[in-house]
Amino acid sequence: MKKLTRLIAAAAAITMVAGAAACGSSNDASKTKTDVTIEDINSALTDTSKDIDLTVWAYSAKQMEGPIKAFQEKYPHIKINFVNTGAAEDHFTKFQNVVSANKDIPDVVQMSADRFEQYAVSGALLNFANDDIENAWGKLYSKTAWSQVHYADGLWGVPQDATPLAMYVRKDILDEHGLKVPTTWQEFYEEGVKLHKEDPSKYMGVLINNDISCFTDLLRSAGARPWKVNSVSDINLNMTTGTTKEFIEFLQKCLDDGVMEAAPGWTDEFNRATNEGTYATYISQNWQGNSYKEQNPSLKGLIQVTLPPAFGDSSSDFKSSSVGSMMSVSAACPKEKQAAALAFINWLDSSEESIQSWQDSNNGNYFMAASIYQDDENVREKKETDGYFVNKDVNSVYFDSMDKVNTDWEYLPFMSQVGVVYKDVITPEMKAGGDMVGAMATAQAKLKAYAQENDFKVTTDKD
Repeated sequence: MKKLTRLIAAAAAITMVAGAAACGSSNDASKTKTDVTIEDINSALTDTSKDIDLTVWAYSAKQMEGPIKAFQEKYPHIKINFVNTGAAEDHFTKFQNVVSANKDIPDVVQMSADRFEQYAVSGALLNFANDDIENAWGKLYSKTAWSQVHYADGLWGVPQDATPLAMYVRKDILDEHGLKVPTTWQEFYEEGVKLHKEDPSKYMGVLINNDISCFTDLLRSAGARPWKVNSVSDINLNMTTGTTKEFIEFLQKCLDDGVMEAAPGWTDEFNRATNEGTYATYISQNWQGNSYKEQNPSLKGLIQVTLPPAFGDSSSDFKSSSVGSMMSVSAACPKEKQAAALAFINWLDSSEESIQSWQDSNNGNYFMAASIYQDDENVREKKETDGYFVNKDVNSVYFDSMDKVNTDWEYLPFMSQVGVVYKDVITPEMKAGGDMVGAMATAQAKLKAYAQENDFKVTTDKD
Protein backbone atom coordinates (compact mmCIF):
# COMPACT_ATOMS: atom_id res chain seq x y z
CA MET A 1 0.00 0.00 0.00
CA LYS A 2 2.89 2.42 0.74
CA LYS A 3 4.21 1.97 -2.79
CA LEU A 4 0.71 2.47 -4.19
CA THR A 5 0.10 5.76 -2.39
CA ARG A 6 3.61 7.03 -3.09
CA LEU A 7 3.36 6.46 -6.81
CA ILE A 8 -0.18 7.74 -7.12
CA ALA A 9 1.04 10.93 -5.53
CA ALA A 10 3.91 11.06 -7.97
CA ALA A 11 1.40 10.79 -10.80
CA ALA A 12 -0.35 13.83 -9.41
CA ALA A 13 2.85 15.80 -9.80
CA ILE A 14 3.37 14.86 -13.46
CA THR A 15 1.13 17.54 -14.92
CA MET A 16 1.41 20.02 -12.09
CA VAL A 17 5.08 20.44 -11.41
CA ALA A 18 7.69 18.84 -13.57
CA GLY A 19 10.31 17.02 -11.57
CA ALA A 20 8.59 17.52 -8.23
CA ALA A 21 8.93 14.91 -5.57
CA ALA A 22 6.13 12.49 -4.86
CA CYS A 23 3.31 13.66 -2.66
CA GLY A 24 5.28 12.55 0.34
CA SER A 25 2.57 12.51 2.96
CA SER A 26 3.64 10.68 6.06
CA ASN A 27 0.23 9.04 6.16
CA ASP A 28 -1.69 7.10 3.59
CA ALA A 29 -5.46 7.04 3.18
CA SER A 30 -5.92 4.35 5.83
CA LYS A 31 -4.32 6.59 8.46
CA THR A 32 -6.09 9.90 7.85
CA LYS A 33 -9.44 9.04 9.45
CA THR A 34 -10.38 11.51 12.17
CA ASP A 35 -12.42 10.69 15.26
CA VAL A 36 -13.90 14.20 15.44
CA THR A 37 -17.64 13.93 16.10
CA ILE A 38 -20.57 16.01 14.93
CA GLU A 39 -20.87 17.28 18.51
CA ASP A 40 -17.25 18.49 18.39
CA ILE A 41 -17.93 20.25 15.10
CA ASN A 42 -21.06 22.00 16.32
CA SER A 43 -19.32 23.03 19.52
CA ALA A 44 -16.46 24.58 17.57
CA LEU A 45 -18.82 27.27 16.28
CA THR A 46 -20.25 28.17 19.69
CA ASP A 47 -17.29 27.72 22.01
CA THR A 48 -15.64 31.13 22.14
CA SER A 49 -13.33 30.29 25.03
CA LYS A 50 -10.33 29.91 22.73
CA ASP A 51 -9.28 31.42 19.43
CA ILE A 52 -8.41 29.23 16.43
CA ASP A 53 -6.50 30.24 13.32
CA LEU A 54 -7.24 28.41 10.05
CA THR A 55 -5.22 28.84 6.89
CA VAL A 56 -7.47 28.41 3.87
CA TRP A 57 -6.27 28.03 0.26
CA ALA A 58 -8.63 28.51 -2.67
CA TYR A 59 -8.59 29.17 -6.40
CA SER A 60 -12.14 30.56 -6.46
CA ALA A 61 -10.90 33.35 -4.24
CA LYS A 62 -12.74 36.24 -5.84
CA GLN A 63 -16.06 34.43 -5.59
CA MET A 64 -15.36 33.33 -2.02
CA GLU A 65 -14.42 36.67 -0.48
CA GLY A 66 -17.97 37.62 0.53
CA PRO A 67 -18.81 34.33 2.29
CA ILE A 68 -15.41 34.32 4.06
CA LYS A 69 -16.08 37.80 5.37
CA ALA A 70 -19.55 36.78 6.52
CA PHE A 71 -18.15 33.79 8.41
CA GLN A 72 -15.46 35.89 10.06
CA GLU A 73 -18.03 38.42 11.26
CA LYS A 74 -20.29 35.70 12.65
CA TYR A 75 -17.55 33.60 14.26
CA PRO A 76 -14.67 35.96 15.09
CA HIS A 77 -13.03 33.39 17.38
CA ILE A 78 -12.19 31.35 14.26
CA LYS A 79 -9.75 33.50 12.33
CA ILE A 80 -9.49 32.73 8.62
CA ASN A 81 -6.13 33.36 6.98
CA PHE A 82 -7.38 33.35 3.40
CA VAL A 83 -4.88 32.74 0.61
CA ASN A 84 -5.71 33.31 -3.05
CA THR A 85 -3.62 30.66 -4.79
CA GLY A 86 -4.40 31.87 -8.32
CA ALA A 87 -5.73 29.79 -11.18
CA ALA A 88 -6.69 26.19 -10.52
CA GLU A 89 -3.55 24.73 -12.09
CA ASP A 90 -1.35 27.03 -10.00
CA HIS A 91 -3.37 26.14 -6.93
CA PHE A 92 -2.87 22.40 -7.32
CA THR A 93 0.82 22.88 -8.11
CA LYS A 94 1.31 24.87 -4.91
CA PHE A 95 -0.60 22.35 -2.82
CA GLN A 96 1.37 19.51 -4.35
CA ASN A 97 4.62 21.29 -3.49
CA VAL A 98 3.85 21.97 0.16
CA VAL A 99 2.57 18.44 0.69
CA SER A 100 5.71 17.06 -0.95
CA ALA A 101 7.84 19.18 1.36
CA ASN A 102 5.59 18.41 4.36
CA LYS A 103 5.79 22.08 5.27
CA ASP A 104 3.38 25.05 5.30
CA ILE A 105 0.40 22.84 4.41
CA PRO A 106 -2.90 24.75 4.73
CA ASP A 107 -5.57 23.56 7.16
CA VAL A 108 -8.32 23.86 4.56
CA VAL A 109 -7.93 23.53 0.80
CA GLN A 110 -10.26 23.85 -2.14
CA MET A 111 -10.43 20.70 -4.27
CA SER A 112 -12.45 19.53 -7.27
CA ALA A 113 -14.54 16.41 -7.69
CA ASP A 114 -12.28 15.03 -10.41
CA ARG A 115 -8.96 15.69 -8.64
CA PHE A 116 -9.34 15.00 -4.94
CA GLU A 117 -9.13 11.21 -5.30
CA GLN A 118 -5.38 11.15 -5.82
CA TYR A 119 -4.86 13.35 -2.75
CA ALA A 120 -7.21 11.23 -0.68
CA VAL A 121 -5.41 8.02 -1.60
CA SER A 122 -1.97 9.51 -0.97
CA GLY A 123 -2.96 10.65 2.52
CA ALA A 124 -3.02 14.41 1.94
CA LEU A 125 -6.68 14.91 2.92
CA LEU A 126 -8.61 14.26 6.11
CA ASN A 127 -11.20 11.49 6.01
CA PHE A 128 -14.08 12.52 8.27
CA ALA A 129 -16.61 9.82 7.38
CA ASN A 130 -18.91 8.70 10.17
CA ASP A 131 -22.60 7.93 10.37
CA ASP A 132 -23.54 11.01 12.39
CA ILE A 133 -21.88 13.39 9.93
CA GLU A 134 -23.42 11.51 7.02
CA ASN A 135 -26.90 11.83 8.51
CA ALA A 136 -26.48 15.48 9.48
CA TRP A 137 -24.74 16.80 6.38
CA GLY A 138 -25.83 14.52 3.55
CA LYS A 139 -29.23 16.20 3.33
CA LEU A 140 -27.63 19.64 3.08
CA TYR A 141 -26.33 19.01 -0.46
CA SER A 142 -27.70 17.69 -3.70
CA LYS A 143 -27.54 13.91 -3.85
CA THR A 144 -25.27 13.95 -6.89
CA ALA A 145 -22.80 16.43 -5.43
CA TRP A 146 -22.72 14.66 -2.05
CA SER A 147 -21.96 11.32 -3.67
CA GLN A 148 -19.01 12.84 -5.51
CA VAL A 149 -17.11 13.83 -2.35
CA HIS A 150 -16.99 10.19 -1.25
CA TYR A 151 -14.31 7.78 -2.35
CA ALA A 152 -13.04 4.38 -1.16
CA ASP A 153 -15.41 4.37 1.84
CA GLY A 154 -14.19 7.81 2.88
CA LEU A 155 -15.68 11.31 3.05
CA TRP A 156 -13.12 13.85 1.90
CA GLY A 157 -14.88 17.20 1.68
CA VAL A 158 -18.14 19.04 1.21
CA PRO A 159 -19.49 20.10 -2.20
CA GLN A 160 -19.35 23.75 -3.13
CA ASP A 161 -20.60 24.47 -6.64
CA ALA A 162 -22.01 22.23 -9.35
CA THR A 163 -21.21 22.31 -13.06
CA PRO A 164 -24.00 20.74 -15.13
CA LEU A 165 -23.56 20.77 -18.89
CA ALA A 166 -25.32 23.11 -21.28
CA MET A 167 -25.18 23.71 -25.01
CA TYR A 168 -24.60 27.29 -26.12
CA VAL A 169 -26.19 27.65 -29.55
CA ARG A 170 -25.53 30.38 -32.09
CA LYS A 171 -29.18 30.59 -32.98
CA ASP A 172 -28.50 33.24 -35.62
CA ILE A 173 -26.24 30.84 -37.55
CA LEU A 174 -28.73 27.98 -37.45
CA ASP A 175 -31.57 30.29 -38.49
CA GLU A 176 -29.52 31.70 -41.36
CA HIS A 177 -29.06 28.18 -42.77
CA GLY A 178 -32.56 26.95 -41.95
CA LEU A 179 -31.30 24.43 -39.41
CA LYS A 180 -32.92 23.27 -36.18
CA VAL A 181 -31.40 23.12 -32.73
CA PRO A 182 -30.33 19.47 -32.31
CA THR A 183 -31.73 17.52 -29.38
CA THR A 184 -29.96 14.22 -30.16
CA TRP A 185 -26.46 13.53 -31.42
CA GLN A 186 -27.92 12.07 -34.62
CA GLU A 187 -29.68 15.37 -35.29
CA PHE A 188 -26.44 17.14 -34.39
CA TYR A 189 -24.66 15.13 -37.08
CA GLU A 190 -27.34 15.56 -39.74
CA GLU A 191 -27.71 19.32 -39.23
CA GLY A 192 -23.94 19.65 -38.99
CA VAL A 193 -23.39 17.97 -42.36
CA LYS A 194 -25.78 20.46 -43.96
CA LEU A 195 -24.11 23.43 -42.27
CA HIS A 196 -20.57 22.49 -43.27
CA LYS A 197 -21.65 21.72 -46.83
CA GLU A 198 -23.24 25.15 -47.21
CA ASP A 199 -20.38 26.96 -45.45
CA PRO A 200 -17.13 24.95 -45.09
CA SER A 201 -15.77 27.57 -42.68
CA LYS A 202 -18.37 26.60 -40.09
CA TYR A 203 -18.86 23.53 -37.91
CA MET A 204 -21.79 22.42 -35.82
CA GLY A 205 -19.51 22.04 -32.80
CA VAL A 206 -16.00 21.97 -31.40
CA LEU A 207 -14.19 19.08 -29.72
CA ILE A 208 -11.85 20.60 -27.13
CA ASN A 209 -8.61 18.63 -27.35
CA ASN A 210 -6.41 20.10 -24.63
CA ASP A 211 -8.39 19.29 -21.49
CA ILE A 212 -9.26 15.80 -20.27
CA SER A 213 -12.24 17.14 -18.31
CA CYS A 214 -13.98 18.27 -21.52
CA PHE A 215 -13.51 14.78 -22.93
CA THR A 216 -14.77 12.99 -19.82
CA ASP A 217 -17.76 15.35 -19.62
CA LEU A 218 -18.85 14.22 -23.08
CA LEU A 219 -18.28 10.54 -22.31
CA ARG A 220 -20.23 10.79 -19.09
CA SER A 221 -23.10 12.62 -20.76
CA ALA A 222 -23.28 9.94 -23.45
CA GLY A 223 -23.77 7.27 -20.80
CA ALA A 224 -20.32 5.78 -21.39
CA ARG A 225 -18.31 4.25 -18.57
CA PRO A 226 -14.68 3.93 -19.68
CA TRP A 227 -13.53 2.76 -16.25
CA LYS A 228 -14.89 1.56 -12.95
CA VAL A 229 -13.37 1.90 -9.50
CA ASN A 230 -14.06 -1.16 -7.39
CA SER A 231 -11.88 -0.14 -4.45
CA VAL A 232 -8.88 1.99 -3.63
CA SER A 233 -6.61 -0.48 -5.44
CA ASP A 234 -8.94 -2.36 -7.80
CA ILE A 235 -10.12 -0.91 -11.12
CA ASN A 236 -11.66 -1.95 -14.43
CA LEU A 237 -10.71 -0.27 -17.71
CA ASN A 238 -13.44 -0.45 -20.35
CA MET A 239 -12.28 2.06 -22.95
CA THR A 240 -12.71 0.02 -26.13
CA THR A 241 -16.15 -1.58 -25.91
CA GLY A 242 -19.81 -0.79 -25.35
CA THR A 243 -21.17 2.74 -25.30
CA THR A 244 -17.65 4.15 -24.95
CA LYS A 245 -16.58 2.67 -28.28
CA GLU A 246 -19.86 3.63 -29.97
CA PHE A 247 -19.54 7.25 -28.88
CA ILE A 248 -15.87 7.49 -29.84
CA GLU A 249 -16.72 6.10 -33.28
CA PHE A 250 -19.46 8.72 -33.56
CA LEU A 251 -17.12 11.57 -32.61
CA GLN A 252 -14.62 10.37 -35.21
CA LYS A 253 -17.37 10.41 -37.83
CA CYS A 254 -18.24 13.98 -36.85
CA LEU A 255 -14.60 15.00 -37.32
CA ASP A 256 -14.28 13.13 -40.62
CA ASP A 257 -17.41 14.71 -42.07
CA GLY A 258 -16.84 18.31 -41.00
CA VAL A 259 -19.52 18.30 -38.32
CA MET A 260 -16.99 19.06 -35.58
CA GLU A 261 -13.52 20.53 -35.46
CA ALA A 262 -10.98 19.59 -32.81
CA ALA A 263 -9.27 22.61 -31.27
CA PRO A 264 -7.59 23.68 -28.05
CA GLY A 265 -9.92 25.66 -25.84
CA TRP A 266 -9.49 29.06 -24.17
CA THR A 267 -6.75 30.33 -26.48
CA ASP A 268 -6.81 33.65 -28.34
CA GLU A 269 -7.50 31.71 -31.53
CA PHE A 270 -10.39 29.88 -29.92
CA ASN A 271 -11.88 33.12 -28.66
CA ARG A 272 -11.63 34.64 -32.14
CA ALA A 273 -13.32 31.59 -33.64
CA THR A 274 -16.09 31.91 -31.05
CA ASN A 275 -16.68 35.56 -31.88
CA GLU A 276 -16.59 34.89 -35.62
CA GLY A 277 -19.15 32.08 -35.39
CA THR A 278 -16.90 29.23 -36.48
CA TYR A 279 -18.84 26.90 -34.17
CA ALA A 280 -22.63 26.89 -34.22
CA THR A 281 -22.74 25.20 -30.81
CA TYR A 282 -20.46 24.78 -27.83
CA ILE A 283 -21.09 22.15 -25.14
CA SER A 284 -19.59 23.19 -21.83
CA GLN A 285 -20.11 23.33 -18.09
CA ASN A 286 -22.59 25.98 -17.04
CA TRP A 287 -19.99 28.49 -15.83
CA GLN A 288 -19.42 29.13 -19.53
CA GLY A 289 -22.55 31.27 -19.51
CA ASN A 290 -20.88 33.87 -17.30
CA SER A 291 -17.68 33.62 -19.35
CA TYR A 292 -19.59 34.47 -22.51
CA LYS A 293 -20.93 37.63 -20.93
CA GLU A 294 -17.49 38.70 -19.74
CA GLN A 295 -15.41 37.70 -22.76
CA ASN A 296 -17.80 37.87 -25.71
CA PRO A 297 -20.05 40.93 -25.26
CA SER A 298 -20.47 41.20 -29.03
CA LEU A 299 -22.55 37.99 -29.00
CA LYS A 300 -25.33 39.52 -26.92
CA GLY A 301 -28.73 38.44 -28.23
CA LEU A 302 -27.31 35.67 -30.46
CA ILE A 303 -26.89 32.68 -28.13
CA GLN A 304 -29.60 30.29 -27.01
CA VAL A 305 -28.92 28.03 -24.00
CA THR A 306 -30.27 24.48 -24.27
CA LEU A 307 -29.59 21.00 -23.00
CA PRO A 308 -26.84 19.21 -24.94
CA PRO A 309 -27.88 16.46 -27.35
CA ALA A 310 -28.75 12.99 -26.12
CA PHE A 311 -26.82 9.95 -27.28
CA GLY A 312 -30.02 8.04 -27.89
CA ASP A 313 -33.23 8.08 -29.87
CA SER A 314 -34.80 11.10 -28.18
CA SER A 315 -33.98 14.08 -26.01
CA SER A 316 -35.33 12.17 -23.00
CA ASP A 317 -32.23 9.96 -23.18
CA PHE A 318 -29.98 12.88 -22.27
CA LYS A 319 -27.55 12.45 -19.39
CA SER A 320 -25.39 15.21 -17.96
CA SER A 321 -22.09 15.60 -16.20
CA SER A 322 -21.18 17.72 -13.19
CA VAL A 323 -17.83 18.09 -11.46
CA GLY A 324 -17.65 21.19 -9.32
CA SER A 325 -15.43 22.39 -6.51
CA MET A 326 -15.36 21.18 -2.92
CA MET A 327 -13.76 22.21 0.34
CA SER A 328 -11.53 19.73 2.14
CA VAL A 329 -9.49 19.64 5.31
CA SER A 330 -5.87 18.62 4.91
CA ALA A 331 -4.54 15.64 6.81
CA ALA A 332 -1.89 17.97 8.20
CA CYS A 333 -4.49 20.05 10.03
CA PRO A 334 -3.70 19.66 13.75
CA LYS A 335 -6.17 17.61 15.75
CA GLU A 336 -7.13 20.61 17.89
CA LYS A 337 -8.18 22.52 14.75
CA GLN A 338 -10.04 19.78 12.88
CA ALA A 339 -13.48 20.40 14.39
CA ALA A 340 -13.30 24.11 13.58
CA ALA A 341 -12.04 23.40 10.08
CA LEU A 342 -14.90 21.01 9.39
CA ALA A 343 -17.43 23.43 10.88
CA PHE A 344 -16.07 26.17 8.64
CA ILE A 345 -16.26 24.24 5.37
CA ASN A 346 -19.79 23.04 6.05
CA TRP A 347 -21.00 26.53 7.04
CA LEU A 348 -19.32 28.02 3.99
CA ASP A 349 -20.98 25.64 1.54
CA SER A 350 -24.42 24.97 3.04
CA SER A 351 -25.65 27.62 5.49
CA GLU A 352 -28.43 29.94 4.42
CA GLU A 353 -26.41 33.01 5.37
CA SER A 354 -23.39 31.88 3.37
CA ILE A 355 -25.39 30.87 0.30
CA GLN A 356 -26.97 34.31 0.25
CA SER A 357 -23.54 35.88 0.54
CA TRP A 358 -22.27 33.75 -2.37
CA GLN A 359 -25.09 35.08 -4.52
CA ASP A 360 -24.74 38.69 -3.35
CA SER A 361 -21.02 38.57 -4.09
CA ASN A 362 -21.42 37.00 -7.53
CA ASN A 363 -24.45 38.77 -8.98
CA GLY A 364 -26.62 35.75 -8.26
CA ASN A 365 -24.61 33.64 -10.71
CA TYR A 366 -22.84 31.06 -8.54
CA PHE A 367 -24.46 27.66 -9.06
CA MET A 368 -24.26 26.10 -5.60
CA ALA A 369 -24.46 22.41 -4.68
CA ALA A 370 -26.28 23.11 -1.40
CA SER A 371 -29.83 21.80 -1.12
CA ILE A 372 -31.04 25.18 0.10
CA TYR A 373 -30.02 26.54 -3.31
CA GLN A 374 -30.84 23.53 -5.48
CA ASP A 375 -34.35 23.17 -4.05
CA ASP A 376 -35.31 26.84 -4.15
CA GLU A 377 -38.05 27.23 -6.76
CA ASN A 378 -37.45 30.97 -6.96
CA VAL A 379 -33.85 30.31 -7.96
CA ARG A 380 -34.82 27.58 -10.41
CA GLU A 381 -37.32 29.84 -12.12
CA LYS A 382 -35.20 32.99 -12.08
CA LYS A 383 -35.23 34.68 -15.47
CA GLU A 384 -32.38 36.41 -17.27
CA THR A 385 -33.03 40.14 -17.47
CA ASP A 386 -29.95 41.50 -19.23
CA GLY A 387 -30.95 40.26 -22.69
CA TYR A 388 -27.63 38.56 -23.33
CA PHE A 389 -29.12 35.18 -24.21
CA VAL A 390 -31.94 34.54 -26.65
CA ASN A 391 -33.91 32.69 -23.98
CA LYS A 392 -34.61 34.00 -20.49
CA ASP A 393 -35.01 30.59 -18.82
CA VAL A 394 -31.28 29.85 -18.73
CA ASN A 395 -31.29 28.93 -15.04
CA SER A 396 -34.01 26.35 -15.55
CA VAL A 397 -31.87 24.73 -18.27
CA TYR A 398 -28.99 24.41 -15.82
CA PHE A 399 -31.22 22.89 -13.15
CA ASP A 400 -32.76 20.51 -15.67
CA SER A 401 -29.27 19.40 -16.63
CA MET A 402 -28.28 19.00 -12.97
CA ASP A 403 -31.31 16.78 -12.40
CA LYS A 404 -30.10 14.52 -15.21
CA VAL A 405 -26.47 14.00 -14.15
CA ASN A 406 -25.18 10.51 -14.90
CA THR A 407 -24.38 9.05 -11.46
CA ASP A 408 -23.06 5.76 -12.88
CA TRP A 409 -19.60 7.26 -13.02
CA GLU A 410 -16.44 7.78 -10.99
CA TYR A 411 -12.97 9.18 -11.58
CA LEU A 412 -9.80 7.13 -11.43
CA PRO A 413 -7.42 7.77 -8.51
CA PHE A 414 -4.75 8.91 -10.96
CA MET A 415 -6.58 11.32 -13.24
CA SER A 416 -3.41 13.37 -13.72
CA GLN A 417 -1.85 10.38 -15.44
CA VAL A 418 -5.02 9.88 -17.47
CA GLY A 419 -4.65 13.50 -18.58
CA VAL A 420 -1.05 12.90 -19.65
CA VAL A 421 -2.00 9.82 -21.69
CA TYR A 422 -4.96 11.71 -23.17
CA LYS A 423 -2.74 14.51 -24.48
CA ASP A 424 0.01 12.14 -25.67
CA VAL A 425 -2.16 9.50 -27.33
CA ILE A 426 -5.75 10.62 -27.92
CA THR A 427 -5.37 14.32 -28.74
CA PRO A 428 -3.16 13.70 -31.82
CA GLU A 429 -5.90 11.49 -33.31
CA MET A 430 -8.65 14.07 -32.77
CA LYS A 431 -8.75 15.14 -36.40
CA ALA A 432 -10.37 14.33 -39.71
CA GLY A 433 -8.91 11.01 -40.80
CA GLY A 434 -7.72 10.24 -37.29
CA ASP A 435 -8.12 7.01 -35.38
CA MET A 436 -9.66 7.83 -32.03
CA VAL A 437 -10.82 4.24 -31.55
CA GLY A 438 -7.27 2.97 -31.95
CA ALA A 439 -6.01 5.74 -29.70
CA MET A 440 -8.41 4.65 -26.97
CA ALA A 441 -7.02 1.12 -27.18
CA THR A 442 -3.47 2.42 -26.92
CA ALA A 443 -4.44 4.67 -24.02
CA GLN A 444 -6.05 1.74 -22.22
CA ALA A 445 -2.92 -0.37 -22.60
CA LYS A 446 -0.75 2.46 -21.24
CA LEU A 447 -3.04 3.09 -18.29
CA LYS A 448 -3.23 -0.62 -17.51
CA ALA A 449 0.56 -0.88 -17.47
CA TYR A 450 0.84 2.23 -15.31
CA ALA A 451 -1.78 0.98 -12.86
CA GLN A 452 -0.20 -2.45 -12.55
CA GLU A 453 3.22 -0.90 -11.99
CA ASN A 454 1.67 1.01 -9.12
CA ASP A 455 0.14 -2.03 -7.41
CA PHE A 456 -3.42 -1.79 -8.70
CA LYS A 457 -5.40 -4.85 -9.53
CA VAL A 458 -6.57 -4.16 -13.10
CA THR A 459 -9.02 -5.90 -15.39
CA THR A 460 -10.01 -4.66 -18.83
CA ASP A 461 -12.78 -5.22 -21.33
CA LYS A 462 -10.38 -7.48 -23.21
CA ASP A 463 -9.52 -9.75 -20.26
